[in-house]
Amino acid sequence: MKRNDLQNVQTVLVADPVANRRRKLAQTKGPVRAIEAASLLEAYPIAEEMVPAMIAISTDFLAEPELEGFLRLAKMLESRAFLFGTDGRGPATGLVGANLPCLAVRSGDTIHDLIVRMADPRLHLSAAEGDLRIPELILIGASTGGVAAIETVLKSFPADCPPTLVVQHIRDGFVPGLVRRLDNACRPHVVAAVDGARLTRGTVYFAAEPTHHLTVAGRPGALRCALVAAPPCHGHRPAVDPLFDSAVACGDRVAAALLTGMGTDGALGLGSLHQAGAHTIAQDRDSSVVWGMPRAAIESGAAGDVLPIDRIGGALLAARPRRTADLHLRRVVQ
Repeated sequence: MKRNDLQNVQTVLVADPVANRRRKLAQTKGPVRAIEAASLLEAYPIAEEMVPAMIAISTDFLAEPELEGFLRLAKMLESRAFLFGTDGRGPATGLVGANLPCLAVRSGDTIHDLIVRMADPRLHLSAAEGDLRIPELILIGASTGGVAAIETVLKSFPADCPPTLVVQHIRDGFVPGLVRRLDNACRPHVVAAVDGARLTRGTVYFAAEPTHHLTVAGRPGALRCALVAAPPCHGHRPAVDPLFDSAVACGDRVAAALLTGMGTDGALGLGSLHQAGAHTIAQDRDSSVVWGMPRAAIESGAAGDVLPIDRIGGALLAARPRRTADLHLRRVVQ
């Protein structure tokens, strides 16, 4: 589809689970007609019936198993598909839709505004130049209420997710059963972290030693688990802060989330990661069982994003602007 064709689009399907954002985008102007879908399952029959010229897909759907089939349908219908989100993040390599353009949604935008920006060739040039940093390492910390929260996040991960390290405050003796449960419930392989284990894609490493903290060692591209015998931190061992602190040298290669929990463990480490250019996320108050650890991170400025638990998995997997190219990319997508 050429630039002039983009500017003359008349029918667009907007697939977005966030009702307020979806409705604002659909309040379009000019000749554009916007059709709304709150889920991919709802979008399927609409696309088949209406055959829209363009399909705008929220980045919230990146982890949905239905996305691959939906994009095949869009290709068959010759509908131009693109991604959008409130922060302009795109998907990670290995995920469905990795080659789609991704636009940031500003306050007051309609779908017509996004179509106009889609016509800007600089958007596609930016993506081709590799201005997006894909997370090479994912870190998760949680405490009270964290077992269910972690399961929600990991269930959204594909089988080839980036290596992921998890610290959950839990009583000694309960970790082996939890690891087995998560391994059975999730597509990635979930294992108890072993000292010296090389970090590989598709594996989630769970802190399991009550006498050691789980940390990351090595250099980017050759990272490994390191179990460190050290005193408890914030009254916990393993604790979240040692894990987060150990990955600061990886900078913007890291995506980290601090989930529901009591106390402040993880907030300082998340702040250090944030300062180093990592993508940092705190769970929001409404979806947290105990809003202690995430709140401490938010109030200290450590959290780049504050999200409900059902959106954190997709956000951890999403690509973001490289730190050195932030200004350039912002000009392009906004």
